[in-house]
Amino acid sequence: MLKLLRKNAADYVRANIVAYFFMILIFVIGIVFGAMAVKTLPDEQKTELIGYLRVFFQGLVEPQNTAGDTQSLLAGVLINNMKVIGLMWLLGFTIVGIPFVLFLVCLRGFVIGFTVGFLVNEYIMRGLLFAVVSVLPHNFLAVPAILATGVSATTFSLMLVRRNRSKDNLFYNSIAYSIFCLAMLVVMLGAALVEVYVSPVFMKTVAQMIVK
Repeated sequence: MLKLLRKNAADYVRANIVAYFFMILIFVIGIVFGAMAVKTLPDEQKTELIGYLRVFFQGLVEPQNTAGDTQSLLAGVLINNMKVIGLMWLLGFTIVGIPFVLFLVCLRGFVIGFTVGFLVNEYIMRGLLFAVVSVLPHNFLAVPAILATGVSATTFSLMLVRRNRSKDNLFYNSIAYSIFCLAMLVVMLGAALVEVYVSPVFMKTVAQMIVK
């Protein structure tokens, strides 16, 4: 069984390696633009963001009862992650959905690039450390899930454009596509749990170094 899964995974990667390369390229472009956008921020907006960060860091280091806040935060993150995967899944069923899927992937990269770039620009090494502990853990799961969903959505959409298959094949491909997106949604749910319950533990430690 395990050997069969490995073979299927290897066949899937070989069949979609160009699509994954292109999707990763779009994601990296988003990161680059996000990091460059930090340099173009007006001084007023930069000062405002720094003020928000200081309040955020102070809130991290102060002891408080966050049980209710954590539950509401988890619900918010779960809903956002479900929206991303759900939207990409729906776009895969539309012939014109490919540009929007690419935009969502690029936007994810932009947000990560901007966040890391701003933290490093303002706090240097401490900012880099905080960026690593706050951005990396959950995105270690979320980014591959988004990239894989993006590839699946674009390949399925291209299949609809060609539409040279029978209706039965289209039905079964739709089911397989939906199951794959559902699996990626499960991965995104895991990313949400890491973001809410694991990342804050490390973020609090680094925040104490920053506010000193």
